[in-house]
Amino acid sequence: MEDNPLDAMIVERTISKIAPGTFIERAEDGIEALEVINSGTLPIPFMVLLDINMPRMNGHEFLKELRSNSGASSSIVFMFTTSDSAQDIEKAYAERVNGYIVKRHNKEGMKSVLQTLQSYWTTCELPCGPNEQSLFLA
Repeated sequence: MEDNPLDAMIVERTISKIAPGTFIERAEDGIEALEVINSGTLPIPFMVLLDINMPRMNGHEFLKELRSNSGASSSIVFMFTTSDSAQDIEKAYAERVNGYIVKRHNKEGMKSVLQTLQSYWTTCELPCGPNEQSLFLA
């Protein structure tokens, strides 16, 4: 989930370069993200990049709700945020986030993080279909 259009654009462009063919869906807040996930339209499996600071429902609230939802409770979620607060990190892991990543503010730093996530995905997860991967920006 990403409410910042510039950050979303950077992530989408970088992913399209390092993993062409990746299906990317974007939600601007936690409520919209839950609606998308519960609609069943996302290719499975999918990975969620989750920001904390969003309108209506923040990332922590979303993660708590997602983990209590039996249909998607085991989804892969990486907190991808500007907050390096120990309290935010502890809270995210208490809600079973798969990883906590502080956003880098430069192009190369962002590319490095997204390449690492791409490597994780191709090593640890089965693709959705031929040349398909699914990423959900929440």
